[in-house]
Amino acid sequence: MAVHQAETFTFAATGDSMITREILPYEGNADAFDDLLALLRGTDATMTNLEVLLHDYEGYPSAASGGTYMRSPPNVADELIGMGCNLFSAATNHTIDYSHGSIERTIAALRERNAAFAGLGENLYEARKPASLETPAGRVAMVSACSTITPGSEAGEQSPALRGRPGLNPLHIEQVYTLPESRLDELRKLSHELDIEDVKDAWRDRGMHVGHDWDDEEYFHFWDMKFEAGDEGGIEYAVDGDDREAIVESIEEARRNADWVVATLHAHHGPGGHARTRETPDFVREFGRTCVDAGADAFVVTGPHVFRGIEMYDGSPLFYSLGHLIVQNETVERLPPESFQRYGYDNYTRASQVFDSRLYNDDGEPKGDLANAAFWQSVVPVCEFSVESGLERIEFHPITLQQKQPRPQRGIPVLAEGEEAATILDQLVELSAAFDTSIDVDEGVGVISL
Repeated sequence: MAVHQAETFTFAATGDSMITREILPYEGNADAFDDLLALLRGTDATMTNLEVLLHDYEGYPSAASGGTYMRSPPNVADELIGMGCNLFSAATNHTIDYSHGSIERTIAALRERNAAFAGLGENLYEARKPASLETPAGRVAMVSACSTITPGSEAGEQSPALRGRPGLNPLHIEQVYTLPESRLDELRKLSHELDIEDVKDAWRDRGMHVGHDWDDEEYFHFWDMKFEAGDEGGIEYAVDGDDREAIVESIEEARRNADWVVATLHAHHGPGGHARTRETPDFVREFGRTCVDAGADAFVVTGPHVFRGIEMYDGSPLFYSLGHLIVQNETVERLPPESFQRYGYDNYTRASQVFDSRLYNDDGEPKGDLANAAFWQSVVPVCEFSVESGLERIEFHPITLQQKQPRPQRGIPVLAEGEEAATILDQLVELSAAFDTSIDVDEGVGVISL
C-alpha cells in the first residue's frame, strides 16, 4: 500500500436529485435530516444523479422534453455539494429540456465549482470521458451514460471540419417486438397493402433513409418498429453495440488511471416496455455485468423513480435503482406553454396549476406519483472497500422523501424511522432475494457483509 493512500475507501450512492431550491437552511431542525447529512458527508465519495439543468434561462425550451422541464438555479449545485455529494452523473432524459445552450451552461456551472461530473459534455468525447475525484483513499473515476434518450440530446462527435454537439453520453436502446410467425406474416402483408414497403424502397433508392436501419435483415421493420418471430408476443430491448463498446472503453481507461471506478446508467426502462417498475430488464443486468467486467467496482442505475433490488457480481454491487435522493419537481418556477396546454390552461405563468392537475383528481385526492408511496422511499447504500481486499461491507440506510408533507416540504429527504423504515428494508430484502442476494437487517439498517 502506498504511504499516501488510506487503507479503506467508503462510497455512498444515491438516486435522482431533482433539486430546484435551497435545502441546507433546514439543517439543525430535525435529527432525521441532520443524520442523513452526516451520512452523506462521512464518506470519501458520494454520488448522486443530477436530474436538473443549471441555468438562468439562457437556453430555449426545447420542443422535446423529458417530462417536466427541469431547470434549476445554478446555486442548487452548492446545496448538493454542501450535503456531501462530490460525484455527479449528469446524463438524463432532461438533458435537452432547454436546448443546447442550457447544456453548455450546466457544464459551466459544474466546472465553476470544480465538481466532478460525467455523462455530459460539449461533444461526444467529453460526454464519454470519465470524471475523476481525488480522495484520501485514492482517485475515484466515474463513467456515466443514459439509455432513456430524449431525441436530440445525444452529444455529437467532433470532426476536423466541425465542432461537436453538446449533449449526453448515449447507450441507445431499441424496443424489439416479438410475434408468432403467422402474425408476423399478417403484419408483412399489411405493410404491403398500406404501401409502406414501397415508400421505404423509394427512400432507399434516393439514399435518404439516414436514421432508419431498414436494411438490417435480422428484423422486419414496420416503419421503424422492429419485429422478430418468436413463440409468444412480447417486447424486448436491443442495445446498440457501438455505444456499449465505447462505454466499455471509457471504463477500461478509467481503470487504468484510477484506484476506484464507478459506472452509472440513467434508464427508465422496465421489462416488456413498462416503466416505474420494481423489476429490472435483462439488458440492464447484462450491461451492469459488462461494466464490472471492464473494471467498475460498483454499478449504479438511476431513473426508474422507484428503488429496486441489489445484485452482487464478481465481488461488486449492482444497484439496479436507488429511486430518488430529492424530488422538488413540483416547485419548478417556470414552464413553457406546451406544459400548460397539455392540461387545458391558457395562463402560462402559474406553474402550480400544472402540478395540481397532474397530482390531484377532481375531488382533490392524490393521484399518480403523489399517490404512490414507492415514489417517495429509497435507500442510501454505503460501501466499505479495503485497498487490500476490495468490497467488505454495504450498509443500506432507508430514507423517506416525506410524501404526506405539503408541497414546500415534500421531496426533502430524511432518514426513515419506525414502521416506514422497516417496510423499506423488507422490500429491499425481498427484491434483492430475486438476485440471490442476502441482506440482513440490524437495528434499522440493511447489511451485506462479505
